[in-house]
Amino acid sequence: MSRARPIIAAVLSLPLLACGEPRLPRDLAGTLVFVSDRGGRDSIYLRRLPDGADFILVSQLEPVGSPALSPDGSQVAFTMNGRVGVVKVDTQQTRFLTQGVDWRDDTPAWRPDGRALVVSARTSEGAQADLHLLTITDEGASRRPLTRTPHDETEAVFAPDGASLVYVREERLFRFDLVSGQTRALTGGFRAMRCPRFLPDGRLLALWTQEKQFGIDLLGEDGTARETLVQGNAYYRTIAPSPDGRYIAAGLAYRTDALRLIARRAGGSMRDSQ
Repeated sequence: MSRARPIIAAVLSLPLLACGEPRLPRDLAGTLVFVSDRGGRDSIYLRRLPDGADFILVSQLEPVGSPALSPDGSQVAFTMNGRVGVVKVDTQQTRFLTQGVDWRDDTPAWRPDGRALVVSARTSEGAQADLHLLTITDEGASRRPLTRTPHDETEAVFAPDGASLVYVREERLFRFDLVSGQTRALTGGFRAMRCPRFLPDGRLLALWTQEKQFGIDLLGEDGTARETLVQGNAYYRTIAPSPDGRYIAAGLAYRTDALRLIARRAGGSMRDSQ
């Protein structure tokens, strides 16, 4: 499985499956990475789906977070106190790409070729974040700022072709073209958007909050053809679609059953598997 393309990669902020196992489909094979504090400090765990055992992939003296599985499933990027590290899944060999001195980095996301990461970079805790590209080298990473604005820009993810990014600015989704440098808004209105994730066909999933309602929307790559897939009072911390788009792993907040698997039916409707 370590060489296979991952099916699911998700971040779970509560202890995984504390109230028992969900009924996962038997054809769901792949890798799940998540954060848990079950050992007393936030660490990164890995599970092979559908029924592998959890094991610690990254545990440091300081809490770690924001795990991101590489496109080939061989590495996981993560953060620790403003630093970005990568760990090899097979050997658990860990190295840090940034040192958290001049820049404090967060929410790394892999470029589709696996050779670079996009991060939200701040000069200090509480400062506004810009998007930076970290190209991985033998010595660490070379850094290139992508945006310089007075806005807080976070949660960037690469499009499947690697030519653009979608990120969150002021609770709206924006798209940044890496060739032209142009930025345009994809969403507006009253829903506060977060956690954008691409489907294989280029469409977007994103979490939203509006008053006391929460949900998941599906959007075209240009922000059009928007539809609500899930709506209710369940608050998802994060979502991660499978590469084939059939399933979404979701981390639930304020609940002890921290993992929910959402299956997409024909026509785009959703059902939960727990």
